[in-house]
Amino acid sequence: MQGDGSFITRQTSLTIIMDINMTAKIALAQFEIALGSPEKNLHIALTAIDQAAEQGCQLVQLPELWLSGYDLSNCERYSQLTAVWIQHLQALADSRKLAIGGTFITGQNQEYYNTYLLFQPGQPEPAGYNKTHLFRFLGEENYFSPGNHLTVVQLPWGKVGLAICYDLRFPELIRAYAERGIVCLLVSAEWGQKRAEHWRTLLKARAIENQIFVAATNGIGPIYENQLAGYSAVIDPWGNVLAEGGPDTPALLTANLDVAEIDQVRQIVPSTPDRRTSLYQQWFEEFHSDR
Repeated sequence: MQGDGSFITRQTSLTIIMDINMTAKIALAQFEIALGSPEKNLHIALTAIDQAAEQGCQLVQLPELWLSGYDLSNCERYSQLTAVWIQHLQALADSRKLAIGGTFITGQNQEYYNTYLLFQPGQPEPAGYNKTHLFRFLGEENYFSPGNHLTVVQLPWGKVGLAICYDLRFPELIRAYAERGIVCLLVSAEWGQKRAEHWRTLLKARAIENQIFVAATNGIGPIYENQLAGYSAVIDPWGNVLAEGGPDTPALLTANLDVAEIDQVRQIVPSTPDRRTSLYQQWFEEFHSDR
């Protein structure tokens, strides 16, 4: 981010397809998340949302737990703050005419969740996905309950699936989304610098094996005694990097999505019809029955 509070903006072109002439422009807001300072984080996020809207984007994605950071001992405080800000962000999505995605600490029945909320213009409430794979290295299991449902959202330009950080290490999750017809996987993350190459490799792998686009927003700066990796990125179905942030620089990355390339890729490399799902399931069941 520059000294005047504006974001460094980078733009690339990217192509997707499902409906002819259907296009979208998306933005990824990569920034440093101030632990336990929601006011500061809100200022940065609202700046990014405004700039994405001004550039004609249909969607802007923020990092994981962007409002609070990993201040997990204060889940109750942030779940209450999330409840307040849900209305504000929905109103902002309506007025700015763009979808807004990112993860928040939410609470229900004395349980807390790491929840991806996707606000869409004209919708009464956001779509939600509770993180299904909790990251033990950060002690998430001590504060959050795991989600038990996947979330596919129909946007004007195609279906998207919602995922959070550690979910990337579980290809079954992304495959389940792909089989439900998503054109793009949206990933909100706080991925550590020590495993930066895992992040970059897994983003490509999930795009290639499922022949979809992957749009992943990571944070930068400190997370406890470690650092976040940055490298927010948009990957195409061939595994090409269409937009990528640096490891430690705030940026608003934008990409023009044209929903035609997925069909083209699947015609050239028709791997999906060659999958033998029943065989994989049989081997899985046999393995577990023998244990």
